[in-house]
Amino acid sequence: MITYQDVQAARERIAPYIVRTPLLRVPALDEALGCQVYLKHEGFQPMGAFKLRGAMNKALSLTPEERARGLVCASSGNHAQGVAYAAHKLGCRAVIVMPTNANPVKLAGVKKWGGQVELVGTLSSQREARAAELVREQGMVEVHPYADPYVAAGQGTLALEILEDLPDASLVAAPIGGGGLISGVATAVKGVNPQVRTVGVEPAGAPRYTRSRVEGRPVQLDSVNTIADGTRTDHANPDNFAMIQERVDELYTVEDAWIEKAMLLLMTQAKVIAEPSSALPVAAALAGVLPVKPEDKAVFVLSGGNADPALLARLLTQAAEINSVVL
Repeated sequence: MITYQDVQAARERIAPYIVRTPLLRVPALDEALGCQVYLKHEGFQPMGAFKLRGAMNKALSLTPEERARGLVCASSGNHAQGVAYAAHKLGCRAVIVMPTNANPVKLAGVKKWGGQVELVGTLSSQREARAAELVREQGMVEVHPYADPYVAAGQGTLALEILEDLPDASLVAAPIGGGGLISGVATAVKGVNPQVRTVGVEPAGAPRYTRSRVEGRPVQLDSVNTIADGTRTDHANPDNFAMIQERVDELYTVEDAWIEKAMLLLMTQAKVIAEPSSALPVAAALAGVLPVKPEDKAVFVLSGGNADPALLARLLTQAAEINSVVL
């Protein structure tokens, strides 16, 4: 398992390449969410998501010879962009294995940073098999989206920034996909102040770690069905599960309908765009699933802003139609 010192080392390593994203105090959301709301919006990163932190930390940990062999990853989108951006900055090749139904915004982002895209199937297992094939056949170095200690440590650097900006935070809530983000965040939070609640939120249609905690072991889901495309991993990673068990105080799940409501709330009241996976913690508070009090200083990690414009248009159109009926 990664340590607090690993996260500190990652911060020093990646500092020249990332944005120290602001912590936004948003009183406009206090009443709806039931607490004092702070947003850590990783959409301000150059490629629009937190994944740059972990990808860059992994890439910088490699030797020049390893980087010269090229980087490869299997990803649905944000990690793909992070690896492509890291390779671009470090002057090496990147092959990104993405699903055939990839978010068009994320696909365009990968190409923008020079990533060589291969579209393979719709299942994570299919993409992972192709990435493993490239490692075997071409000697490329895999940058796994969540099952890598350097990646998890890099993700945790955002929590160090949060607690510097808000030392008396009551809780830090983050979305869960493969588990790398929440593992890094929990490691950093407990290293700085163990009294701060660390909360993870999953989609109800992909409750890997929630179910694993109930069963006391990493589980494999029979199916995954959620609008949150960045969280569609169908299994719990054993190393991340161990860290979640030890360091994450609370786990919750939330339905897709609340994710959409949270995205709309963020757009209309906070004036920020959050992709579905990013909106999970806000959705949990909005639905009343995440227990908070009015005096709590609650930090919601918005993991990225790479939302599909078609989805945003649909949500705004539906909201406009509802308002017109009410009026």
